[in-house]
Amino acid sequence: MTEGKPYPPWPGGDDRIVVEEMLRDRTSGQWYECREFVKRLVQVQAKNIPQDHWEDLVQDAMMRVDKYLRTFRYQCKLSTWLFGIVRSCIIDAHRKFTRAGQFIAPPGDPLDDVEREYDEIDADTAKTAEDVCIIHDDLRKALAALQEYVSTHANPIRNGRILDMVMFEGRSLEAVAKAVGCSAPVASYVVRSAQRYVRESLG
Repeated sequence: MTEGKPYPPWPGGDDRIVVEEMLRDRTSGQWYECREFVKRLVQVQAKNIPQDHWEDLVQDAMMRVDKYLRTFRYQCKLSTWLFGIVRSCIIDAHRKFTRAGQFIAPPGDPLDDVEREYDEIDADTAKTAEDVCIIHDDLRKALAALQEYVSTHANPIRNGRILDMVMFEGRSLEAVAKAVGCSAPVASYVVRSAQRYVRESLG
């Protein structure tokens, strides 16, 4: 996650002008700038993917941009839309690695697990890439609020494990309490408190 970090610089100016130029002229320099922007997003976001696969991610993302750019409805910023596409590509790649047994997620990365679990909507479904982008944006905000809760409350390591195991792995409160060394009511309180914090943060 790069919550709190600015997007790399691009596009400049009006999104509508940039998109219309890209659609009108396949040789426009905006396509090059777009690819460079996507490449920087991959470099920032794909920490859970081996670097020798990053170029494949860039290619995959640019193919989706080429396919879905005409569906862009300006309901979010172009940079946010591209972020959603790149993130979707990264999640898909991570799933392939996991299924093939070629990659094991680094421990203590609950956000990565959440995104794999909840990213059931793909740019190839009936929804447009922009719809997916908006959903990803909402999910990112919720995950950021959850991470904020963990980092600003007592016992962040224990609470992070509780939330990860209960909310994202589907384990029972009793099993989680035993695993982290607390009582089931304490684990239940942490989950309820975190959920309330996220709801309040998102209004």
